[in-house]
Amino acid sequence: MKMTTRHILIGAAVAAGLLFTASCGEKVIDIGPTGNYDESVAYASEKNFDLYVKSLYAILYANADIAQGYISDDSLTDLVKQSWYGVGGGAVNHMFYDDNYITPQADFRSKWGFYSYIRQINEVFFDYSYGYMKGLDDGIVKSRLAEARFLRAFAYQELTLRYGGVILRVDEDHVDGPEERVKARSSEEDCWKFVIGEYDKAAQDLPETWSGADLGRITKDIATAMKARAALYAKDWQLAFDTADEVIKSGKYALMDGSTPEAYNKIFTNVRNTEVILPVFYRQSTGGASSYQHYYNQYFCPPYDGNSYGVSVGAAATPTDEYASMFDIKVGAAWQKFSWDNLASYPDGPFANRDPRFYASILYNGAPWRGRNLELYVGGVDGYMDFKRSGQDNDHRSTTGYIFRKFLSEDAMNYSSILSGQDWIEMRLAELYFIRSEAAARLYDFNTAYDDLNTIRSRVGLEDLGKRGNWDGYLEDLAKEKVCEMGLEGHRYHDIIRWGIAQKVLDGTKVHGIKITKNTDGTFNYERVEAEDGQTRHFPERYNIFPIPYSEMQNNKACTQNDAWL
Repeated sequence: MKMTTRHILIGAAVAAGLLFTASCGEKVIDIGPTGNYDESVAYASEKNFDLYVKSLYAILYANADIAQGYISDDSLTDLVKQSWYGVGGGAVNHMFYDDNYITPQADFRSKWGFYSYIRQINEVFFDYSYGYMKGLDDGIVKSRLAEARFLRAFAYQELTLRYGGVILRVDEDHVDGPEERVKARSSEEDCWKFVIGEYDKAAQDLPETWSGADLGRITKDIATAMKARAALYAKDWQLAFDTADEVIKSGKYALMDGSTPEAYNKIFTNVRNTEVILPVFYRQSTGGASSYQHYYNQYFCPPYDGNSYGVSVGAAATPTDEYASMFDIKVGAAWQKFSWDNLASYPDGPFANRDPRFYASILYNGAPWRGRNLELYVGGVDGYMDFKRSGQDNDHRSTTGYIFRKFLSEDAMNYSSILSGQDWIEMRLAELYFIRSEAAARLYDFNTAYDDLNTIRSRVGLEDLGKRGNWDGYLEDLAKEKVCEMGLEGHRYHDIIRWGIAQKVLDGTKVHGIKITKNTDGTFNYERVEAEDGQTRHFPERYNIFPIPYSEMQNNKACTQNDAWL
């Protein structure tokens, strides 16, 4: 059934931040005026059709952790502590502390709204089957439909990852309307087959590269790389290995130099680099219709940043010491596991000589930032506070002694009309090495699995790991390396569930911070403290899968609930 539609050619793309002007003046995905148009206008020219397809990229923005406000996927793990209990990201604290806070009626993590993006994408395929695109260049139509196919597969990937089997509304000769709302869920296996198949179909018609104003659009390699991620989620180990291997060996991407913290940090500060496969671009601006910025800095920056603007900002959530202490430290000529119990053996203190990735991920007491050194100690200008379940809402001090660094912009901003234009990375080459490594281990090829882990380590100057020939030992090494390399990039939550260790990591546990006090002689005392106000975290097995929303169950009588939520 074809419903009456009004095609949004630009509006969604504007929200998605798909037009940006880099500091050097380079444009990427240049789009024109905003407006709503029907089919007669949408397909009146190749330019109009192109604008319509660009609007579909909004799904990438909707999924980018950098633009999710207080809450991201990694904030639901042991890597992050939400500083405020009752507002914003306080929902995460409630989830961990309060039984039955997550229900089919209320789930603050829900992604079910992705069906609105799927519907918009489906309209493109209907319009093609209906003949609206006749008269347009066949090659352009094929490549633009391939972009839409990729984006729909991406939306279904994110739904399947969270809910298991979902409702596949993928007919391309009609768009589901009220008469089609009653439809059963497909199996999780069939959903993954669909997603992987769609990436294959998209790759056939996507261009090898884009240039000029089209930089940032989906290419064959992006579709192939995302297929590798989907295959890993689907537990098709051989396909995951082969697909990741294909992209890595293509030679089109290269790991950035990571020999120094400054070199490694360039991965995130300028995402137009050799390592990034799928970027999501933003642009700092003065707001209005051409605004492509987000609130990441406002929520998570060092608190003192707002003082010169007369606003309270930052520290809504902060890195835990569980996260920070995963980064090794170099003592003499040897790297070793960091431990606060060995503080006396670190002559330059706990924050010197760490794994270079530490400095691109986490800000710490004394860290250089915007021409000053952070004061994350009790009474410092950035401050510290013990986490409490009451009386601290909007108190902008860290409850762990740390601040996020990764994806934080050092650009000046007044936090009202000027916010952050830092770009997001949806996929980069390092993830492909992890995919190939894990897939190899699942296939009992631990030599190859460790070769890839050691490639990731060697680019930041760490020595090779000793190879362990069993899954449990390998998983311990993989989990640590992936946190150090890809923490805060949205992988940890889904990884610990895939690996079957979510309850071990999150249930019956507490996260910690470092309470720092400054002595009169300028030295510091460090105390590792719990950051839970006496509470213990709960993460029951039912949290391993999202509940199907109650509204869907009410409107679609053929839809069944996940067993864990019955």
